[in-house]
Amino acid sequence: MLKKLFIKNYTNTQDPEVRNNYGKVAGAFGIVTNLVLGIIKIIIGIISNSVSIMADAINNIADTASSILTIIGFKLSSKKPDKNHPYGYARYEYVAGFVIAILMLIMGLTFAKESLTKIFNPEELTINSITYIILVIAIIGKIIQMFVYLDFAKAIDSNTLKTNAIDTRNDIISTTAILISMIIMGIFKINLDGILGLAVSGLIIYSATGMIKEVLEPIIGIVPTEEQVEEISKKLLSYENVQGIHDLVIHNYGVHNDFVTVHVEIDSKLDIMKAHDMMDNIEKDFKDELGIQLTIHMDPIELNNPKVDKLHKLVIESIKKLDQELKIHDFRIVEGITHTNILFDCIVPFEKDYTEELIINHLTQTIVPEKEMYYYVIEIDRPFS
Repeated sequence: MLKKLFIKNYTNTQDPEVRNNYGKVAGAFGIVTNLVLGIIKIIIGIISNSVSIMADAINNIADTASSILTIIGFKLSSKKPDKNHPYGYARYEYVAGFVIAILMLIMGLTFAKESLTKIFNPEELTINSITYIILVIAIIGKIIQMFVYLDFAKAIDSNTLKTNAIDTRNDIISTTAILISMIIMGIFKINLDGILGLAVSGLIIYSATGMIKEVLEPIIGIVPTEEQVEEISKKLLSYENVQGIHDLVIHNYGVHNDFVTVHVEIDSKLDIMKAHDMMDNIEKDFKDELGIQLTIHMDPIELNNPKVDKLHKLVIESIKKLDQELKIHDFRIVEGITHTNILFDCIVPFEKDYTEELIINHLTQTIVPEKEMYYYVIEIDRPFS
C-alpha cells in the first residue's frame, strides 16, 4: 500500500531514482514508527523501572537512527557515476547496512552491561495493565513494520532493507519475550528483569554480528549466485556461432550494477568482421535487456580437426584421472617438425593446490605419443564463477 501511494512508477525497480524513493519511503516510515514506539516504551520503562523495557525502548530509538541512515544510504547510492567513481555509488547502500549493524552491536553491548548490573542489584518493578497494553501495541506496530520492510526489500532486492527487516523481527521476539515475562513477574511476584534484559541484549548482539558479516561480503567480493551465472551463460550460448564460453567473471558495484567479462569461443574460420559485429550486438543486448555492462574476449577455436579433437579427448581423459573436478578450456596445438605444443588453461578449485609442473608430469606419464613428442604449456585458472 505504501509503495503504491508514495512511489511513482514503483514497478520500475531497475531505475535508480525509483530505488532511491523506495529507500526514502521505508526510511520515513521507520523514523515515524520507531520514534513513536520508542518514546512510549521509555515512558513505560521509567514508570515500571524495568531495564528490559528500557533496553527495548532505546533499541527502537536506535532504529530511528537506522532509518535515517537508510535514507542517506539510498540517496548516496543513487548518485550517477563521475570521473572519480566511474562505477557509480551503489555500494553506499551496503555501507549504510554496515553502519546500522554496528549501531545494533553497540546498543546490545551497552544494555548487556546494564542488565548484568540489574541481575546483581535488582530493583523493585511496577507492573500493571497499561504495561501489557503498551507492549502489545508495540508488537503489532513492529509486525506491520517488518512486513513493510520485507515487501520493499523483495521489490528492489535490497540488503539494507533486509537488514532492517531482520532487526525488526528481533524487536518483535524481544518485546514478546518481555511481555510474557512481565505477565509471569506480575503473577508470581518474581524479578527476572535483569536476566530478561541480558537475553534481549544477547539476541541483539548475535543478530548484529551476523548482519555485519552479511553486509560486508558484497563489499569484499563474493562469488555470484548460481542463478545469475546460469542466466548469463544460457543467454550467451543461445547466440548463433557461439561454440562455448569460459572465464566468466562478474564484478558487482551495488544492486543491479554488474560489470561482466567473459571469453566467447567461435569458429576460427568465421570472418573476423562478422565475429566482431556479433560480439558488439551481444554486448548491446546484455545492456538493454539485463542492465549488465558486458565485455567479451573472442577466442577462436579450430573445429573439425581430427588431430586436435583426438588430443583434446586424450588430455581431458588424463586430467579427469588426476582429479574429476579439474576442467580445461582454450585448448589448441602448435605443430612443429619434432614435436607438438599442446596449450590449454586448467581450472583448479581454490581449495586445491595443483601446480603447472604437477599436471604436466601427470600428462607426460599418462599420454604416450605415437610418433612425435608432446610439450605442454598450461595456464592455471581459478573458478571465479
